[in-house]
Amino acid sequence: MMRHLHLAALGSFIVAAPLFAQNAATAPRAIAMPDTMGANFNVADTLTGTSRPRDCDFLVGTWRFTFQARRQDGSFTPAFTGHWVFTRKQTGGQGVLLEDHWRPDDPSSTWDSGTWTYRAYNPERKLWEMQGINTNVGAWQPGLMWTAGGSRLLTEWYGPMLVRFRYFAIQPDQFLWRADATYDRGKTWIRDYWTMEAHRVSR
Repeated sequence: MMRHLHLAALGSFIVAAPLFAQNAATAPRAIAMPDTMGANFNVADTLTGTSRPRDCDFLVGTWRFTFQARRQDGSFTPAFTGHWVFTRKQTGGQGVLLEDHWRPDDPSSTWDSGTWTYRAYNPERKLWEMQGINTNVGAWQPGLMWTAGGSRLLTEWYGPMLVRFRYFAIQPDQFLWRADATYDRGKTWIRDYWTMEAHRVSR
């Protein structure tokens, strides 16, 4: 079956990810989730949510992930693997900056291809502010991230599409990630539009 590059919005960025053609047969769900409720939070929580400077430290290091997307009709695309590298920058004071690089495993592309995201802690707002940039698309996606119990929640705009994310089941060497998308400003959501499972490679 022929493969091609399909632009898939993901996480805090838009990525060019190798997927099978859109007319491919429906793939089984590849990543086990504890329920089917999706990220499942009110995006207005950005007005009250807070976080701390070290709440994203668990991400620092190199991760191997399995990612799967969902079509608008609810069927799943084939899963693929990749690597996600997070580096914490020492900025002094209360400022914290994380740089991360997300890329699908693709021997035909350079290592630097994929998506680069910059996450900065804003001590006045007590929130993480984010911007992601895809090397193939060149469009910025603004986002906000905060803490809710053991989860990290995130909202981000991709043009007219709003996406909400939940990082959860966080352990030292693995975590789960799920995202819902809306095309009508939150009236309806496609739950688990993207799902991902990450396992640590190194610190």
